[in-house]
Amino acid sequence: MAASHNAALSCCRPPDAVSRETVRHPSAAFHVKRDPLQQFLDVITDAAQRLVADKSPEALAEHVIDARNSLPLLVGETGPLIDVGTGAGFPGVPLLIDCPELSGVLLDSRARRCEHLQEVVDRCELRDRVEVVNLRVEEYAHGAGREAFGIAVARALAPPPVAIELCLPLLRPGGVFVIHAGTVDAEQLEQAAQALGGTVEQVVPVAGFAHRSQVVIRKLGPTPEQYPRRANAIAREPLVRPAD
Repeated sequence: MAASHNAALSCCRPPDAVSRETVRHPSAAFHVKRDPLQQFLDVITDAAQRLVADKSPEALAEHVIDARNSLPLLVGETGPLIDVGTGAGFPGVPLLIDCPELSGVLLDSRARRCEHLQEVVDRCELRDRVEVVNLRVEEYAHGAGREAFGIAVARALAPPPVAIELCLPLLRPGGVFVIHAGTVDAEQLEQAAQALGGTVEQVVPVAGFAHRSQVVIRKLGPTPEQYPRRANAIAREPLVRPAD
């Protein structure tokens, strides 16, 4: 893992406002020649592979704002951080840029995505504290990643109960998992969290979005060794079955 920078988060730099002009003209918005956030967005927009479905300035600004909505939920938490199924790097990269005291891992199973993420890490000068790992989460959580992190985040990884099974084994007891989700069933999430040694701490609606929320899961104790299971086992016997 990258060098440790994991003081409790109390002083993440205040995020700059993100807008279409930020994406198009970083010098005007950030008053610097090349801001790390703009370097990140450059890789996304320049990549031949479609890292995000919509590369418009409006869509990219929304992704960054969505990531930064997690910052108030992480104050007082201690890293390192892992972004599971990070894809194009949301929400992990903006969070790591805004919190220079935090080290972390960007985890994705797709090699091509990881190549682009490594370019992000290099161009944003995050090499000393951010590592890109090309593995499936089920494998990583039964190896070097198990109980190695204080913070986990995920966006569009899997339905929330499945995301809980995949991600809670990565956290040490006391750690926190923030899921970027849609409308959720808090009772089902609590059932899944308890099976993995955690509890639902809060469900926070995302301002301005009627059907989006952030779910905060606190890990209270060890996760049973059999978790996370492989995808076929999760599909065959889910922790939580959908209500009829």
